Amino acid sequence: MVIRARECRSSRVRPALAVVAVSFFAACAGGCSSPGVAARGMGGPLPRRAAACLGKFDALHVGHSSLIRYAREMSLDPWLISFSGMAEVFGWPERLPLVAPEHRGGLLNSFGAQERVLPFREVRGLSPEQFVDVLVDQLGVEGAVCGANFRFGFQAAAAAEDLVALGRRRGLQVCVAPLLARAGTVSSTRIRQLLQEGNLEEVAQMLGQLQKPQNEIPGQGVYEVSLLRDGAAVAAAVAIQADGVFLRETELASLGAVDLLFDRGAAAREVESN
Repeated sequence: MVIRARECRSSRVRPALAVVAVSFFAACAGGCSSPGVAARGMGGPLPRRAAACLGKFDALHVGHSSLIRYAREMSLDPWLISFSGMAEVFGWPERLPLVAPEHRGGLLNSFGAQERVLPFREVRGLSPEQFVDVLVDQLGVEGAVCGANFRFGFQAAAAAEDLVALGRRRGLQVCVAPLLARAGTVSSTRIRQLLQEGNLEEVAQMLGQLQKPQNEIPGQGVYEVSLLRDGAAVAAAVAIQADGVFLRETELASLGAVDLLFDRGAAAREVESN
């Protein structure tokens, strides 16, 4: 058996911004699973020549596209490994996703990657060794890619270099992508902060493109919304009526052509009812 475990340092791939892979295996109250117990809900093996891109994929940004490029450098097909149910497990407040579910498939296609979603409840207590076993034995991946600050396993016990060592034992190619920073690192948390500040220009840089929400319009009423014009967000009020969506005449005249940004599922805050 040929065993290949390496760090990626190829000069052919130079990500412009930081690759961020955050730990998603935090402490669990129930302890670790016993050795040899298969995690449930994994969905069966991935296709042959699959590489697991490991991280937290709330947003799909340029750091993630860099992981995908490294997977291709290994001559493997990139698969993002995402996790569902983390908020419920940890009791976090519910948040709208940065990428609407109905648009996620199209963005993944544009990245040239596919995604497997695993139940976080079933993997949260795995030891580092057991997690690698899941990758190899249950998902059947032939390679894994992570960022240099990636951590995994029960209580985030293992780091990227541990993934390299464990992968070597199991015949798994492991690529550790270097972190590069420009005006801070790229992360979903940072993108959320920039959106709250209305800094869409920097958001677009981190995403590689501006992913415009195109979700459901809320019911009739008057709402506070964001209007996107020339890359800048402008606060405004909009009236939604049975015969259309309207801005005040003065706002419409001064803003000209704009994009109206609603959160998914009528999350724009209603300020007045018809």
